[in-house]
Amino acid sequence: MNKTILILGAVLALAGCSSVPRNTGTSYDCSGETKLKVDYVGDSAIVRVNGRRSLVLKQTPSNAGAVYENRTGARLARNGNDVMWNTA
Repeated sequence: MNKTILILGAVLALAGCSSVPRNTGTSYDCSGETKLKVDYVGDSAIVRVNGRRSLVLKQTPSNAGAVYENRTGARLARNGNDVMWNTA
């Protein structure tokens, strides 16, 4: 019984995990020497700024292109191959 619970617990723990493949995503060179690497995952964008800090942004309704924002004021607006990056 204990082995069954332990195995079931391990399976559930593994089922809740997912990974993003290394070296994927889209890179952008912005003004001011800012470099972004963005992984678009479902309705989110994971943005790495200058290879250091990472931000998770959620997609929000938009009339043109895709817009991703977070509560701290970071905003990524994508229209085709172009993006506009703003931080608060």
